[in-house]
Amino acid sequence: MGDHALIIGKIHETMRNFLNRYDSLTPITPIRIVGDTPNSILDHSEFLKSINAIVEEVKNTVSTCRPDAEIRWVAVSKFEGRHSFFVLDINNAGYDYESAHMCLAKLPVYVLRLSRKPKIFRHEPQDEKLAEKLAQMHNLHGRDPLPLFDDHTQPRVYDSPRDLWT
Repeated sequence: MGDHALIIGKIHETMRNFLNRYDSLTPITPIRIVGDTPNSILDHSEFLKSINAIVEEVKNTVSTCRPDAEIRWVAVSKFEGRHSFFVLDINNAGYDYESAHMCLAKLPVYVLRLSRKPKIFRHEPQDEKLAEKLAQMHNLHGRDPLPLFDDHTQPRVYDSPRDLWT
């Protein structure tokens, strides 16, 4: 079994164990999950399609374990080197696409580190930084649909940043 299949195959168990920490009768409080994804398991010629398969596995697991959860794929960032990242919000009822470029509301960040031995852990130092980064991405991407995509492997051009409208 290649690394891709091995890693994807472990997402369900990792997420299920994480979600089982919450009382099943109580909705999960709003959280943000950052998927730390090894570039070695992604197809860079079809990057979004490739990472989408991983995101869907995470979303399906959350939906199976917690059918009441609201899941939103907010952003994805492609980097040179070893890792790329995706961001999912769970139960972020306060999210408003129209004002997200100004929103600095912090959500607890959990990093889902995908590897042969995947794990998910709380990473409080990212709460504020990621809120700022997502607001910046919403501003720069203007009215682009979610997930917002930044490709750091080549020069980025933003056609219609929101701050140009004001």
